[in-house]
Amino acid sequence: MPDDNPAERFVASPMRDNWYQSSSFYGSSFALITSVNEEGLTSIGPYQLSFPFEVIKRRSWMVISRPSSNTVANVRRTRKCALNFVEYDREQIETILKFGYPGQPPAEKMAYNTFHLVDSPTPGRSGEGFPQIIADAFQVFECTLDVERIEENPILRDSTSAHLLLNIENILVKEQWKGMIDGSGDRMPRVPLTYGFRGGSTFWFGEPQPAYKLPIPDLGANHEVVHYEANRLDDEIRFTLEASKALSGIPRAFLRQVLEGIVRQARKRSVVEVTPEFLEQLNRERSQAQGG
Repeated sequence: MPDDNPAERFVASPMRDNWYQSSSFYGSSFALITSVNEEGLTSIGPYQLSFPFEVIKRRSWMVISRPSSNTVANVRRTRKCALNFVEYDREQIETILKFGYPGQPPAEKMAYNTFHLVDSPTPGRSGEGFPQIIADAFQVFECTLDVERIEENPILRDSTSAHLLLNIENILVKEQWKGMIDGSGDRMPRVPLTYGFRGGSTFWFGEPQPAYKLPIPDLGANHEVVHYEANRLDDEIRFTLEASKALSGIPRAFLRQVLEGIVRQARKRSVVEVTPEFLEQLNRERSQAQGG
């Protein structure tokens, strides 16, 4: 039992500023944000507090930062940035650590930079105000600051931290990794981890172990599973929760095949919302065709 071993007992941790690293443990990935300064130079800043914000219909990202950071000033001025995600490399980790030191202008960072910056391949995302992206990255999110929604939300607008609500306009993935998006490959990018600032003098990083995959337990295709799988198949066509419940009895082995067939029929008929009524229509037509 924990009470028999003092080392296993829970004790209170003092609540301090930057509590996620000064009062607790929070291991996570991080983004290298490229933005453009007033001289038109691309700057690179590492951000641990950077994570998905909206994932259904809207695609957005939240960055929490010191309000005085150069990245925040750049993004608020140009409204543009790119989130670059790189694989683990010990030499580059040391460069990233230097990038995090506040107050450095881009020219100073470039003196020790080990990354290669290139123009975005996306039409309209290069030139004045648009940051370059990191060629070494395995993926890049090209984003625009949502000034209007920040101003409308007092939590985001009035916080003592800077909250950058970023709308993701483009997701760029290296071709070698694209097959892994749907899980068809056998190798994941080696995503580095950071555990934050500790003890006033060190910043902790983690070398990733090889990723492995496990099959989803076959507990039956309940409606939550159906709903999740169905709404991943097409950017435009959405399944209502009621439609997903109506499909929950399909054996898991055949679920994707059935859902893809429904999506094909919806596209053919310009239907953007799959409802129980639409499913009933498809079933009637199938029955009539078989009866004929």
